[in-house]
Amino acid sequence: MGFSVSGATAILFLGMFISFGVAYTAASNGFDQVHGAYEEDADEALARQNTDIAFDSTNVANQGGQLYLNTSVNNTGSEPLSVNDTDILIDGNYIKPTSNKMVTLEVNGNGDTDLWLPGETLRVEIAVGADPSRVKVVTGTGVAGTEVV
Repeated sequence: MGFSVSGATAILFLGMFISFGVAYTAASNGFDQVHGAYEEDADEALARQNTDIAFDSTNVANQGGQLYLNTSVNNTGSEPLSVNDTDILIDGNYIKPTSNKMVTLEVNGNGDTDLWLPGETLRVEIAVGADPSRVKVVTGTGVAGTEVV
């Protein structure tokens, strides 16, 4: 056996060692990403499970010929919610929080907060063109409540 066989064997083992190192690093990073996604999903599922809302009151008021939908929704769960992540649909039409139709969007009388804590009430007043038949409130966690007007 000459140098060429020993040298070739050393090169092959070195190549296998480097290949294993690259494969292990890629597999480890992939496992970490999958594990992180699983933990995130479990956290979101727990937040969804701890979220609950209940309508307190919903009515339509006529002020000077303009109709306004007034609704109050209580956070009856144990999860704090974000006002900015809460969506409102009237008869299936999405109402943007920045829309000029949105007259009032406040939590316990505070229109500057984004935090909707358990036990607090979100009050919404929206200008509407016609009598709506239902309103739906969807929280950031995906839990929704629908009220017939």
